[in-house]
Amino acid sequence: MQELIVIKAGLFGSIFGFIGDKGLEAVISLLIIALGFIAKKYLLPLLKTELARSTAHHLLVIADDVTDYFAGRYPDAHWSVWLDKAIDKIIEVTGVGEDTAERVARACVNRKVDRLISKTEAKLRGTS
Repeated sequence: MQELIVIKAGLFGSIFGFIGDKGLEAVISLLIIALGFIAKKYLLPLLKTELARSTAHHLLVIADDVTDYFAGRYPDAHWSVWLDKAIDKIIEVTGVGEDTAERVARACVNRKVDRLISKTEAKLRGTS
């Protein structure tokens, strides 16, 4: 009969020989726990930040569309007349709180007003 000769070479061969099966399982378990801790500490906050940024962007796009709709529906009225309706519609569509909806609606209106002022100033400079 021939004898089976097993040659353990390299790093893993020496680790298997030194630690044994149960010890290796324990070391791998500790490594998995350490990786989970590192992922929780460093990766999870990054993912939460990205989710919050994405949610804010979508909310701003929706609020921009809603304020455009109400500005078009009431073209001669001041924005304060239809702002409450726009806030209610943002809450209805997105499900955010009233404070958040009000802040995002006011931000959209302010951006529109700032854009309008900039265009007006540019026209005045061009004709002067």
